[in-house]
Amino acid sequence: MLNVTILTGRLTADPTLTQTENSRYCRFSVAVDRPKRKDAEAKTDFFNCVAWEGTAEIISKWYKKGDLITIVGNLRNSQYEKNGEKRTSTSVVVREVHFGNSKRKTENTEDTAVFPEIDPNEFEEIFSGEDVPF
Repeated sequence: MLNVTILTGRLTADPTLTQTENSRYCRFSVAVDRPKRKDAEAKTDFFNCVAWEGTAEIISKWYKKGDLITIVGNLRNSQYEKNGEKRTSTSVVVREVHFGNSKRKTENTEDTAVFPEIDPNEFEEIFSGEDVPF
């Protein structure tokens, strides 16, 4: 039997880490756009997710609302009772998380923001108007 779910979408809220006596977990929701059909309005699905222990810690530390996230996990059904009615909910239990890009803007959007200790003016131009030698 196989139960594997892979989702790439954006977080709908900041995830928070919850600590219990025995474990840590993080619940969050991911908005995933459906493929757009010709002349149709774009639709989005929302998936409830839960991550445990180290994975939960990584998600709560590194992800914020609007960030792109790719998760690999399993679908799980849970039964519960509300107002005397039996209900079922489905969520994705996250096993892996993969980083995507972020919607957040940084203060310094130049390429040097990744390596702030490098000054591009310190480099000399190797080929200035000459033909490339290969």
